[in-house]
Amino acid sequence: MKTLKYLRRDMRLGTVNRAYVFLIPLVFSLLMSLQFSSIINVFNANNNSQFGMTIMDYYVFAMKGLDYYTLDPFDLYPLPLYWFTFQMGISYFIAYYPEKDYSENGVNILVSGKSRASWWLSKVFWCILSVLVYYLVAFVSCAVFALIQGAGLSLGVTKEFEVAYFGYNMTYVSYSDLIVIAVIVPVSITAAICLVQLLMSFVLSPVTSFAVTCGMYVLSAYYTAWFFPGSFTIWLRSSYFDERGLDPVSGLVIAAFMAVTAVGFGIMNFEKKDII
Repeated sequence: MKTLKYLRRDMRLGTVNRAYVFLIPLVFSLLMSLQFSSIINVFNANNNSQFGMTIMDYYVFAMKGLDYYTLDPFDLYPLPLYWFTFQMGISYFIAYYPEKDYSENGVNILVSGKSRASWWLSKVFWCILSVLVYYLVAFVSCAVFALIQGAGLSLGVTKEFEVAYFGYNMTYVSYSDLIVIAVIVPVSITAAICLVQLLMSFVLSPVTSFAVTCGMYVLSAYYTAWFFPGSFTIWLRSSYFDERGLDPVSGLVIAAFMAVTAVGFGIMNFEKKDII
């Protein structure tokens, strides 16, 4: 009960009162949707075709990131700016509120509540819910912009276009596989990274935790490896699409391990913390 009471407070102060950050997924979705619409128009004109796209097509395109990168000193590889900004948006959102709330109100709340674990778990649930809302805003925004562009109100994908645009490998990616690598895995990994960042903001500092997270995402853009978990949020790097890529099941296991570890260490940290 104490956890739910704290969570209601966190959702009001940490999410509702800071809702301006959700402009990031809104703008991200707008830019990606406009880019996708332009690509569709050019593709249809060049191929004398008329694909009827869906809102899911728009969302899958928005979440693609950039494909697998092989290190080449003579090949300039641009940082996927839209993907990076999107991920940094939720990391910034998570970074500062919890530690600020603790420094300003933590002593009174923890003393009066007499349950440090409940206070920490409320921050954990707040973090996870914030990630879910953040991705939901991105999806709904993509859907709205897609509908404005004439897309169909469907959660299916236009397989013919997916294969024509992304390449023949898409032939072997089923719809359920696509949902896993473009929806479930990215959300799970982002939530796990944010939980680790949440813990680091108390153990180190919000600025340091945010900087470490930024660095991890930059490395994830250039090096596809399981120990740079940001790579799992780029579905073009999935082994379901590219044999050189990462196994999405491994991504889910890593996300679960990161989340459980962060929650467990967080409880131990607050149980031992001197709040007086």
